[in-house]
Amino acid sequence: MSRDFALILRGLMANRRLTPQVMSRASGRAEATIRQLISGAIPPSVEVLQDIAPAMQLPVADLLVIAGLSVDDVSPRGGPYEASQEIGSLVAVASWLSSDQVRQLTTSAMGLRSGVLDQDGARQR
Repeated sequence: MSRDFALILRGLMANRRLTPQVMSRASGRAEATIRQLISGAIPPSVEVLQDIAPAMQLPVADLLVIAGLSVDDVSPRGGPYEASQEIGSLVAVASWLSSDQVRQLTTSAMGLRSGVLDQDGARQR
């Protein structure tokens, strides 16, 4: 089953233009883990799927079904990001941007984090 899952995961990632490096950064999982998943070298686990689902812009339950894992025993878990689905969307959108646009996005995000920019991207006074 991990080979079937690997094939589907590779297709989903390709469709979203997500590289293993991008998936690693977005999910907090090691790039080696992502590469092993997409090669079928390791079977998917509930914990890993919970981490990669937001970056894939998919509900965890969908990935669990694709992987052949039970959704019954999985409870929502807290994470460092309250808006993990939105972060996954941001990663997916950013994967389509040019290098210059990614740098601009990164600068804007850093400005928001440091309080230099407001939520609309305008410089705070």
